[in-house]
Amino acid sequence: MENTLLLISSLLTICLTQEIAFPGIEENEKPGEEPHRLSDKRTPLMIPGACPPNQLLFPGDQQHDWICDCGPGFLYYPPKDGCFMAYMQGPCNTREYLVLPKNEVIPECIRNPCRKDGLVRYNGKCYELGKSGEPCPPANEGGGVFGVNTTTFDLECLEGEDRLSLINFPPNCPKGSRRSASRCRPEY
Repeated sequence: MENTLLLISSLLTICLTQEIAFPGIEENEKPGEEPHRLSDKRTPLMIPGACPPNQLLFPGDQQHDWICDCGPGFLYYPPKDGCFMAYMQGPCNTREYLVLPKNEVIPECIRNPCRKDGLVRYNGKCYELGKSGEPCPPANEGGGVFGVNTTTFDLECLEGEDRLSLINFPPNCPKGSRRSASRCRPEY
């Protein structure tokens, strides 16, 4: 009994005298200023085999923290636990495509009015995604490629001459990402 009491007393003393640490202000930050995020200083990576298809390694909040998430222009679809290109058939039935409805975090499969994968309705007509020309003016006139804005997931004329020149990496935890559907950390 005496040994048990001594053990409990020792454990209680150790627990109460330990420092408990929580993420807080870094030494070089001042109170009231926006804290910097380690993820803001690192670029997403594509390492073959490190993540499932259509995903990249995105920096997390800790120095060695990396998270697999959807690449730009791809939406996380929880029922299939995968990332699929917006406005394409992806995991949907024939003649449907995957979209992210306004003010939602989970994409949905809806009927494609153009009835062919890769074609979408814009201003009442069907156009092919990723093509320069109609409905967009030429790149030298401020137009470019008809496609999906990788930040808003809206259909629009994107500046540039090809899809690869249009890729930009959205901010931490962008809408439509795997993290936005489950466990985003708040933006600071």
